Amino acid sequence: MAMSSAQQTAFQTAVGYTPSATATTVAGIIAVAFLLWASWIVLFRMKQWQKGTSDLNDLVWGAVRVAGLLLLVFWFVR
Repeated sequence: MAMSSAQQTAFQTAVGYTPSATATTVAGIIAVAFLLWASWIVLFRMKQWQKGTSDLNDLVWGAVRVAGLLLLVFWFVR
């Protein structure tokens, strides 16, 4: 639901920045959290591959799945 101009003015007066800046900040925090999660998954798979407990296919498919989920999440966050 869109805010009226009076609501936007009241919001900006109360917090000191615009609602769109708030939305951008929240989207950025979500993006960073998912990027950290993705790097953790790929690093975990790579360590398993180095130890010999999984093969290269697990590492590649893990990275592909994480990349697909990142694309999907970023499409919704935008």
